[in-house]
Order: sequence, then C-alpha cells, then structure tokens
Amino acid sequence: MGRGIAHAIFAAAAGGAAIATFGLTAAGTAGAATGSVQVHNHHFAGFHSASLVVVGRHFAGYDTASSETWRFRSVATTVSVAACQIPVSPVKNPAVHIELFGGTHWSADIEMLCKGGAGSVGFFDQKSATTHAQGLFRLSPHLGDRVRIRISRNVANHRDSFTATNLRTGRSQTVRVTTSTAVVYHHAFVGSVIGRNADVMPLPATSELLWTFQNSRVATNGGLHRTLRGPWTTVKEIDRTSAGVTVMYPGKLSSDGASFSTLLAAAP
Repeated sequence: MGRGIAHAIFAAAAGGAAIATFGLTAAGTAGAATGSVQVHNHHFAGFHSASLVVVGRHFAGYDTASSETWRFRSVATTVSVAACQIPVSPVKNPAVHIELFGGTHWSADIEMLCKGGAGSVGFFDQKSATTHAQGLFRLSPHLGDRVRIRISRNVANHRDSFTATNLRTGRSQTVRVTTSTAVVYHHAFVGSVIGRNADVMPLPATSELLWTFQNSRVATNGGLHRTLRGPWTTVKEIDRTSAGVTVMYPGKLSSDGASFSTLLAAAP
C-alpha cells in the first residue's frame, strides 16, 4: 500500500524528496503543471498490521482504512490557525494536511501553514500520472480563526473540489480540478505534515501542541458518511527519524472519531 506525495507547501527535501513548492501559481487558481512527480510511499511505509500504526518521516494523524478495498470521495475537518512552534519560517513548521489518496500516483490535498495570513492555505491535485494542479486560496486567516477545509470528488465527472472557509469571516472559496478517469482514492488522511524533520531539531524539552482537528468527516463512494472511525480500520501515523526518534504524533482520537490533536514530541 503506497501512494505518491507532492505537497503544495514544502520545498524539495534533502535526498531528492520532491515536495512541490507552495505559491508558484496565482492565488486561487488551479495552476497546471506537467512533468513527472517523484513518488514517495510514506503513508503506508512501515505499516504494522497488528498494531495498526504507520511509522514514517513526514506525517502524524489518522488514516481511514488499512486496505485498498474502500473508496473515498470526501474528507473535511475544522482547525484553528495556530502559532508557529519553531522559530523558523512557517514553511518549515509542521502544517495542517488533509488528503484523499490511493495507489502509487493519486493524491489530492489541502495544507495550511501556522501563523496564517495571505498565502497560508493551498491545494495540490495529481491530475494524471504526469500532470498536476496546485495553487493558493484567496484567504488570509488570522491567528485563532477557525478554518473549515474540505476535499470532495465528483466521481461521475472525474472532478476534485477543494474548499476553504474562514468560519469567523464567512469567506469561502472552492477550486475545481478535472482529473484522469483512472483516479481512485482508497484512503483519507487528517493530520500534520512536515517536509524535513531536521527543521524542528532540537526537539523541545516537553511535548508541544501543534494542531487540533475538530468535526472531521469522510464519505465513501458508496454514500457512507462517517468520522475517521468507521466500518473500516483506522490507522494511526507517527513521524520518526531514521534513528527512531519520534518527532510528531497524534493524540488520542475522540470516541466519536471526529477530533484529535497533533503534537511535537519532547526530546528523548
């Protein structure tokens, strides 16, 4: 089980990890790009079937489904704009990340930077095996603003929709991208992502709250509307270095499966 990632925020990481630069297209547009996107099977690399935990290098949060038997058409969550925990550029801090993904190519995601402001919320969509679209939303959320982000797929028309809504101001924007007919999403993800773990080193003396996700919802192609807990198996993702040091981890998922937080781990 794996998929390719090309995030809309982070610059290319060391070792050739291709994570597309955020902000290269006009605000609010689906800027198309061609060329191969490097594949990184991070979400399910290191999957342990007994513990239902994925240990990787970029993500902390929760996935829907531990197999490829499900198909998902939407994911959404609400998150408040947080301050940056690391005194470096917001781009290098852990960001909000929601995603629909499947196979080795298909990925549709929204990401939001800490601190907020213009250009802090963006999207990415793998349109085909060799083309993608990315861009910024015309939102400028302030610290503390609650932002609802949602990705949905019109399966019949092969079209992905990316929506960001500032719940304080009521301002909302939707961007639509038509994709290959081959696109299928077997999983949804809600949580945090980081381009390079080295950017948050050294780790703090005590664990620090990164993001809190609320009212998280997913829907399947078959019409099931659920939280992250469903008839499928929910998978927990933890971010660790190659040396085994935990960098980010998700807190306990609420009993209804709709809410949780991600944290920056304390130094060992």
